[in-house]
Amino acid sequence: MNIAHAPGPAVAPCRRDLPDLSNSAVLTGGPVVGDGTWLSIGEVIAQLRAAGFSESESTIRRMIDEGALESYRTERGGHRRIKAESVSALISRRNSGY
Repeated sequence: MNIAHAPGPAVAPCRRDLPDLSNSAVLTGGPVVGDGTWLSIGEVIAQLRAAGFSESESTIRRMIDEGALESYRTERGGHRRIKAESVSALISRRNSGY
């Protein structure tokens, strides 16, 4: 018995002449992420752990809410982006004992 199968969905070829907007301010609602200026919460946690501190995601969120880390929220999705300079300053303060 032969069963006829419906054809799969058609996939359009990828256009190479279009700009890559996957990381642009238009999509994120803020400065371009990925250039090292703005970090995701996961990247902040990784930097803090590399410096010898163990912080949870909820602790980072609380620090943002309290103003200890400079950040903004993306328009699309409301993801938090933290300024890398404020993370570096936090690590420096902790290493110096303040």
